[in-house]
Amino acid sequence: MIDSGLESIWRAIREDVRVQQSNPLSGSDLAAFVAAFEASSMRGAADVLDLTQSAVTKRVLALERRLGVALLERGRFGVRPTEAGRVLYPEAKQALAALREAEEALADHRLHAGESLALAASHTIGEYLLPGWLAGFRATAPTVHAQVAIVNSAGVLAALRARRAEIGFVEGLDPLDGLDVVTVRHDEVAVVVAAGHRWARRRSLRAAELLREPYVAREAGSGTRIVAAAALAAVGVEVRPGLELASTESVKRALGSGGFGLLSRLAVETEERGGTLRTVPLRDLPLRRALRAVRDPRRRLPRPAERFWRWLGERAEEEERGSAPAAAGAATAPRSPTSSRGSC
Repeated sequence: MIDSGLESIWRAIREDVRVQQSNPLSGSDLAAFVAAFEASSMRGAADVLDLTQSAVTKRVLALERRLGVALLERGRFGVRPTEAGRVLYPEAKQALAALREAEEALADHRLHAGESLALAASHTIGEYLLPGWLAGFRATAPTVHAQVAIVNSAGVLAALRARRAEIGFVEGLDPLDGLDVVTVRHDEVAVVVAAGHRWARRRSLRAAELLREPYVAREAGSGTRIVAAAALAAVGVEVRPGLELASTESVKRALGSGGFGLLSRLAVETEERGGTLRTVPLRDLPLRRALRAVRDPRRRLPRPAERFWRWLGERAEEEERGSAPAAAGAATAPRSPTSSRGSC
């Protein structure tokens, strides 16, 4: 049983969530609260939502101000719900589920009604490969309008599950069980330094040498960072970031002040040609990875997405056989393909 004060809170919450159309609770604030409730920490909620910890905290505080009641207790233990938080949690889950259903229904209607193509891509693929692939695809389907969300690999898979994306592109080590997978290209992660760095003229480095220099890293959820960390851990080396940045471009700019990065060679091709950055291979430790396109086989794709999925596979097969038109090149078609279901 809950006392009369909590009953009043419960009634107010239900009225806000279900009835007050003129001033409803924020879906993003509710999502932050639910994630923190389930993870028992703001950091865990931030990882789930692909946000910064401060952003999650601000959203929970905004919800508490809106309701006029504390929902979570903070401490060294992380966070735990107050009585009011426990009352709100099932209602918030129900409200978020209703919002997702509404969004999915509208998205399906919009995508089936038009020539839209909803994609989600990890940073390396989305910034350095996908624009060229889409240009090649649009030559065969000029009426298709692509919308691309660029997030880390975990965010790509979340977008697929939430039906915000029809096809995703990932570069990390996340499990892909139950998904259709096409390996669209292979990539190499390399040590990257500024042209004036003392390593710039080295032919190679031992992995242990990385411990002697500051590491400028991508954020914790980055597929590039995860692949590099796993390979280094296999030889007993753990590099700790001296600086974490949310984008590859930020890492490249920061390297001008010293230190090293672990980045895709694709991401630094322009800087290498311009002479501002250098890549240095690790001796006896090739950091190769597969770049993959993924889709949910349980979902019937709209016509534009189905065409693009076939295009990716067909062009990849042509490249593998060496019969793709020369004009396609690396910029407009994937390379080194393999297809599977649930591999990784």
